[in-house]
Amino acid sequence: MVLRADNVVKTFALRGKQKGTVTAVDGVSIEVRSGETLGIVGESGCGKSTFGQCLTRLIDLTSGTVEFEGEDISSLSRRRLRPVRRRLQMVFQDPYSSLNPRMRVADIVAEPLRIHRTTDRRAIPDRVADLLERVGFDPSMAGRYPHEFSGGQRQRIGIARALALNPSVLVADEPVSALDVSVQAQVLNLLADLQDEFGLTYVFIAHDLGVVEHVSDRVAVMYLGDLVELADAEELYASPAHHYTEALLSAIPQIDRDGAPRRERIVLSGDVPSPANRPSGCPFHPRCPAATEICRKERPTLRTLGSRQVACHHPLPVPTTRVVTPTGQSQSVR
Repeated sequence: MVLRADNVVKTFALRGKQKGTVTAVDGVSIEVRSGETLGIVGESGCGKSTFGQCLTRLIDLTSGTVEFEGEDISSLSRRRLRPVRRRLQMVFQDPYSSLNPRMRVADIVAEPLRIHRTTDRRAIPDRVADLLERVGFDPSMAGRYPHEFSGGQRQRIGIARALALNPSVLVADEPVSALDVSVQAQVLNLLADLQDEFGLTYVFIAHDLGVVEHVSDRVAVMYLGDLVELADAEELYASPAHHYTEALLSAIPQIDRDGAPRRERIVLSGDVPSPANRPSGCPFHPRCPAATEICRKERPTLRTLGSRQVACHHPLPVPTTRVVTPTGQSQSVR
């Protein structure tokens, strides 16, 4: 495992007249395999972006641990984190606010090289030109400012900057959510090509399950700071085990095809509870159609259900598959 989070918790203190704390991430544990794309999905405000910043140590953890390439980076000082930054990079959601508007593109892409001193000063212009070409830019555009580019082009600049230090893991926080559909496809294809070329590992954070389906090997579903389901992408989209996942998947737009089955639209009642006033028991029970008394009283733990993990007292049935054991016998597994 190249990246591992164990029981990560992140809380924020309320300001002003309100007192107390907001729990943005509530005990999430996850492992990211080398070379895979792990998608993290959920509604806005579920804590997925905060969790991504915890993974990259852009914000400090309240509790729990994060291990990167076998090293615990949870409490490393800023100085000791510097070597880690070279291997663990992030692409931010807003391709404009994440770029310094006073810096030219060449300086933006070259900044990591200068800070970490990984490249000879005389070789930096050539390295910048190479990075820009890899993300589809003409190097002659390196003298322009971010405001002179479209949203998709700005996101490419952010990707080039993230690749400058040859990272092994890239955490992409909603990298295409602010882009037009046609531009989304271009950026997603670029990320796929770069993954093949450099052997990158992606943590892909998004609220668009249609996008996540096409790029992810495994998918983790978050709700109100909790991890509620984790499964291979094909299995999760074919047969979700958590009621929240089922509702999310039903909202994906579908194209009418002759004879193709359509997923019934599930409309959840109520709104997502405030993380400052979390419900007791299962955080999803106020909106869950299958909630019972135990759901209101006892918080479910993440447990293994066949080849997936789900945190639910009453999970949906998943198809039975046949596997061959080392002795050559066939057995059923859910």
